[in-house]
Amino acid sequence: MSDETIKEYKIGDKTYTQKPLVMGQVNQIINLLKDVNLPSDPTAINLITALGDKLPLAIAIVVHVPEVSLKDKNIKELAEDLSFKMEPEMALQVIEDFFDLTPISSLLERVGKTVERIAGKMNPTTGSTP
Repeated sequence: MSDETIKEYKIGDKTYTQKPLVMGQVNQIINLLKDVNLPSDPTAINLITALGDKLPLAIAIVVHVPEVSLKDKNIKELAEDLSFKMEPEMALQVIEDFFDLTPISSLLERVGKTVERIAGKMNPTTGSTP
């Protein structure tokens, strides 16, 4: 992994990192965001506003804790800790870096194309699902 795909943040007495998401993190983010009304223009500020009090949880999901595996990370505990140590400017940086590391639009485009291909295979005569 290159330095461009790893971001570092000094928060309190620890240095956290952010890397491209893995499937476990994607599932955690999806579960967190299922009741959030996401803006049509997903800028960092709009996303922070939409997340509201869920922002620390979202950040806790995307950052890596030193010497703790992602699956063993206590997200709720980390979110509480971060909410009292992280400055707003740092939260904004983490969200901006998230968009740099996670190509949301190209990922969604690929998912759409995959769904279309699967639908075509399910009903090859019309190319659509019943």
